[in-house]
Amino acid sequence: MGLTFFARVVAAGLTMLSLTGCQPYLLHVALGQGDLMTRAVPIERAIADPGTSAETAEKLALVRDAVAFAAYWGLDVGRSYRTYAALDREATVWTVFRAEPLALRPIQRCWPIAGCVPYQGFFDEARAEAFAAQARGRGEDVSLGPVDAYATLGWFPDPIASPALDRSRTALVELVIHESVHNTVYRPGDADFNEALANTVAIALVRAFWAERGVADDQLAAFFAERAAARALFVDLIEAARSELSEIYAASEVSPRIRLQAKAAAFDRLRVKYAAARPGFGAYNYDRFFAQDLNNAHLVSVGTYEDARPMLEAVLYGRFGGDLRRFIRVMEAVARSDEDWRLALAQL
Repeated sequence: MGLTFFARVVAAGLTMLSLTGCQPYLLHVALGQGDLMTRAVPIERAIADPGTSAETAEKLALVRDAVAFAAYWGLDVGRSYRTYAALDREATVWTVFRAEPLALRPIQRCWPIAGCVPYQGFFDEARAEAFAAQARGRGEDVSLGPVDAYATLGWFPDPIASPALDRSRTALVELVIHESVHNTVYRPGDADFNEALANTVAIALVRAFWAERGVADDQLAAFFAERAAARALFVDLIEAARSELSEIYAASEVSPRIRLQAKAAAFDRLRVKYAAARPGFGAYNYDRFFAQDLNNAHLVSVGTYEDARPMLEAVLYGRFGGDLRRFIRVMEAVARSDEDWRLALAQL
């Protein structure tokens, strides 16, 4: 997950440090970013450190190679992921998505410099939980979860933090590429475009990364086909639930109490459908997602990363024949446009 909007909130927090009466949240993120940067050491030094485990050293070397690979493909890695920050917690940040209880619509909050954002990130889990509890107390739907990395869009030299190293080798490479896309192409105020684009490019380039390292084509094809099939099954389940819920929420003539009951039943059906489809997911399951007490905020967060991806992939592999360099150049132009990104893309 790449929290591109959170980057601007961090910048706002650092700016507000110099102002009288700094808002507590902005102060929190500014201090959290400062702590992360204070802990960072050059990756090469961390690899050479006798106290670094063999697994950590191997993954840090993989991060270094992924950074070079991303740069080779024209992504603006900048100063990111050249350092390593060892943390004494399971996540780099915790994020809270909020949504209206009877609409698949995120609740946004606006900040100086950052503008309006669809979620809030916290460097402290207790603070995130307290914020989430307050939102639930207001009747809002809430999704709270750990995140292992975020991009500051080149504002700061982002370290790779230790929670990210819990990923598989492929997921770690994909993370570096995903965040590098954010540093390269960013459309202010359009999370769906930014996250779907980063996913599209990262999925394409991570396969090229392993191919360059000699992994056989048939092995790569089998691996990525199985993963893509599981992802498609997941998205189909989510889309079906969103369609059903949208109909429930649109029935304004029905009392809110009845619609909330219908909403709960729809989420129960979603879990049942996943359980029935679970054998088809193979090794790439979504058990942790469906173990949660699901609500609108969870579906909103999925949509942020998935809604625009099919169209962007169709453009990449259809219109541009898989030419990633050309695709990225066009996406940079789309990001600069004042028009809706779909209209801007159609005109280029």
